[in-house]
Amino acid sequence: MATDYTLSWILPFVRESLRGRGNFHFDGFINGLWAALENAAVPGIAKIPPHIGYSGMAYDVQQAPHQLRFVAAESFYYLIHNGFLIPGPPTNNPGFPDRGTFHLTPRGVVWAASAEPLPENFDGYMKLLRGLVPTLDSVTEQYVSEGLSSFVRGTYFAAAVMIGAAAEKEVYLLAESILDVFKDANQRKKLNELLDGRGLRVLFRFVDDEITQASKNKTLPYSVAESAIPHLMSLIEAIRVQRNDAVHPMNAKVSEDSVRHTFRAFPHALEKLEKLLAWFLANPKSI
Repeated sequence: MATDYTLSWILPFVRESLRGRGNFHFDGFINGLWAALENAAVPGIAKIPPHIGYSGMAYDVQQAPHQLRFVAAESFYYLIHNGFLIPGPPTNNPGFPDRGTFHLTPRGVVWAASAEPLPENFDGYMKLLRGLVPTLDSVTEQYVSEGLSSFVRGTYFAAAVMIGAAAEKEVYLLAESILDVFKDANQRKKLNELLDGRGLRVLFRFVDDEITQASKNKTLPYSVAESAIPHLMSLIEAIRVQRNDAVHPMNAKVSEDSVRHTFRAFPHALEKLEKLLAWFLANPKSI
């Protein structure tokens, strides 16, 4: 099957190639990237034979498909545009790095060292999410999908709205799954009223209290309850900080880094939430 050379496809290789790197020129960037591609057995990666005169390049880049070379250059400028990489200033002043040399910024070092899914890598991110949550809700999946597409285009407000909406959808699904867990009809009535009222803050406090109490009295197994509240809180933060700030123009606090952090945390938070949801559905009248 032919490789679809896209920016989202190549960025994980770029990230791998930059880990632990110092300063470099563009040729050094390509050498490192081609090494990562070679390790992954990507077709079209050919080394320059040792008997050929030294050119500074370890690989015969001309042997690679044109689209691969194009997207490699695109990824280089993506790093610069997003503040992960900066060129040396155009000066001969010895107090500054040499011109023609590129340097990872502190943000770039963190980005390269991270092992979390890249929101820029649409296919890889969705594969991870579906792997962690095989029963992923179709509406949630569409929100996440559109949020990733917005992130890659640099429309971070739109991405924030989408990932916040995905988180809100999942919190409501979790709350609905608790209805049949209650033995007390008054508790079911109260939760139904909260679901109908769509007051997320009060609803979340109710769900939080019930999960915490069920965990304390050992009704909820430790394997299910472990880290549940911190993960649930991360989803609530996605709603409060990302979506709500994005849709209220007076706040204007949405940034690339804040949205990136939310996308990075979302798959594992959702995995834990789905375990809670599955337990509630499988254990009616248990609380």
